[in-house]
Amino acid sequence: MKKEKIIIIGAGSTGLSTALEIAKTGKAKVIVLEQSFVGSGQTGQCCGFVRNFYNEKEMTVSSHYSMKKIKDLCKKHKIFDYKKLGLLVLQSRKNTKEIKQNVELLKSQNIKARFLKSKSIRRINPYLEVNNSVAGYDKDAFYVNPQLIVDYLKKECEKYRVVIHENTKVRSISRKGSGFLLKTGRGEMGCDKLFNATAGYTNSINKMLDFELPVKSIRINNVFYRLPLGPNNYLTAVADFENCFYMIPHKNFIDVSSMTLDLKNQINPDKQKPKFDEATINKMLAIVAKRIKGAEKSATIGGFGSYIDVTADYYPIISAIDEIPNYYCASGFSGTGFKHFPMIGKIMSEIILGLTLSFPDLVKFFRYDRFKSNKLRRNVSDSYFIENN
Repeated sequence: MKKEKIIIIGAGSTGLSTALEIAKTGKAKVIVLEQSFVGSGQTGQCCGFVRNFYNEKEMTVSSHYSMKKIKDLCKKHKIFDYKKLGLLVLQSRKNTKEIKQNVELLKSQNIKARFLKSKSIRRINPYLEVNNSVAGYDKDAFYVNPQLIVDYLKKECEKYRVVIHENTKVRSISRKGSGFLLKTGRGEMGCDKLFNATAGYTNSINKMLDFELPVKSIRINNVFYRLPLGPNNYLTAVADFENCFYMIPHKNFIDVSSMTLDLKNQINPDKQKPKFDEATINKMLAIVAKRIKGAEKSATIGGFGSYIDVTADYYPIISAIDEIPNYYCASGFSGTGFKHFPMIGKIMSEIILGLTLSFPDLVKFFRYDRFKSNKLRRNVSDSYFIENN
């Protein structure tokens, strides 16, 4: 029996994890096309932080499965810069009820989470100003190097005979029978099924098929600071929902990004490279200093401009596209795609190959056609605060 040919566009964690899962079944030939190099997009630019703290059951199921898979990889190979950090999700006391409910949701999924008052927060991180705060604590959250992970996925894909073409831009796509014909920098390529795993470039590819998803690419900035702290440096990651920023500690610095998304600050990654906003340096430091003692004395050691792909309800799309048979998309991860790549690869491989679904509730939850109804998420306080909505 002739094997199907499947082309995946995009060689980040989403594209490669899906390619690997498909290839392991032996049911199809898989080709991955990447316009630059493996991990050159949002996977390579992400902070590499893996957490469980979400306020929807489906997201926690996905993150818990993925966290265990990534942790197992780190234990087995010991080359991914794994570092257990823990995550403190800080809120004001007036939101105590919501944080407690969130912690109970995590516990219901066998996730090690705790509700903390200010005294307990200080025991975990004595550098934080938390007099009027409460927190949820995701004890097992950790850092891992995303570029090392994606390099590993590339090697595993090649081991299972996935063909990966880097520096290969897709110029056009047309239908050919029940499949597709792609014109690329390497010439024409045909396939039976096509998976768009290009994150912020999703609609650039979709428009070649006269289709569009409710996905926007929004500019963001990350700044790196060296904090004047004690000998053990900074110990825990923080999602501060009072002051609206994330902090991810590395060996000699912290990576700080805003939790506020300006939906007017859109970018077309095909035409624009996101530039770092120098004004962010002092602005972010002033905000961080409200939370970390002595942070105003920090040294700035770098930063970069990037973008994230977001949907209308800030949950990802992981789905077959009914209007275009044999076409599939995964996008709109709001900066969380890397954290979920093991689950994404599993879900997408089963959808594409028509296999029995291991997580049917998640497949339904992440389908693109939810935007045709009015049942969209309104509370986005587990991820970002939204401006200019």
